[in-house]
Amino acid sequence: MAAEDCDGLPMYIEEDEEEAAAEKQKRRQQSQKPPFKYSWEIDTPEENARWELRRTMMNKLFEFDPKTGSRSYTQVWFVNLITFNLDDETQYGPMRFTDSLIGGDHMLTDSLNVLCLKIRSSDVGYPINVYGTVIVRDRLDMKCNYIFKRNRNNCQLVESEGESLILTGPTRGIVLSTDAYFEINLKIKQDRESEDRQFCKTLIDVDSARINDTVKTETTSSWLSEVDLMFSYVKKALEGTIEIRILSGSSSFYGRVTVCTTDIPSHILLYDSDVHGANTIGNDRVLKLLRHVVSVSVDQMLIFHIYPRSGDLNPRIFEFTPQIKGADKVEITCGGHRMLVKVTWSILSVKRGSLEASFGCPGTGYYGPDTVPP
Repeated sequence: MAAEDCDGLPMYIEEDEEEAAAEKQKRRQQSQKPPFKYSWEIDTPEENARWELRRTMMNKLFEFDPKTGSRSYTQVWFVNLITFNLDDETQYGPMRFTDSLIGGDHMLTDSLNVLCLKIRSSDVGYPINVYGTVIVRDRLDMKCNYIFKRNRNNCQLVESEGESLILTGPTRGIVLSTDAYFEINLKIKQDRESEDRQFCKTLIDVDSARINDTVKTETTSSWLSEVDLMFSYVKKALEGTIEIRILSGSSSFYGRVTVCTTDIPSHILLYDSDVHGANTIGNDRVLKLLRHVVSVSVDQMLIFHIYPRSGDLNPRIFEFTPQIKGADKVEITCGGHRMLVKVTWSILSVKRGSLEASFGCPGTGYYGPDTVPP
């Protein structure tokens, strides 16, 4: 290298170091700023505009319910509504850590299993054609994790009191780090869409610190209905993703498949040919399950019950032991079919300290009613 080049080099290194130091100091100052201001601390037109916009958006979620005669929030309102889209689906799927290296310091988070959503009563009688959505949000990303989703052209016929909606989710295990939030928005189909009626619209906050029983029912009265949301509380949960493949026999299986756990005998419906037909998908002959994800406590067992429709009243019953990662499978014979049942296991989070989405995902931190997001 030429001497003159060597002479000039330190000057540029010093400038780069100064720029890096300045940028580091800037980031440090930004990180020390509060995540929001209170409305009485507003001191710029831009902050005032954001406050007015957020207040307008919050007011749209604060709705009057004619059944209760009061107003309440029908969707989560404490996120940054300016930047957070309430309609976005969760970006995470199941089996996120199945193939990961899990350190010995990992912590198992708690979870929920949704057991049923029962129509307790209807102010307009029966039968009714119900459509709409039921979603759950958790602190992983606060986005929509659908439990029930039907459009107007695919209603569920509810013919009597006490019937349950046919659930098709969640699509991944529910992470119960602090709270989970259920949003129910159901309508009744009439002859014309403009005449459709709101059946139920409500927000249910499930606080893990207030759950005293392993199985809990939240009863809510709203609009034209009273519904029961029943769920189980799963401590130190592992996520199981279920697949059932037909190895031999007819490509259609007429029957029913349910699962439960050793500590909670309430059954979760995975498959029922009376509900959606004896469907398989693809050339690999995999059953099209209504639900395929379940949470199991690390010290419990996942129990399968498979009921054939071939006249054999005795179900095939077998168990899986939950695992931190990996998959387990068993081959069974049921109703003239040979089947391979596979459960793929995963933890729900790496450890609580690294679950940045608990409060740190953009737009999902807690913003009180009198705060202005940055």
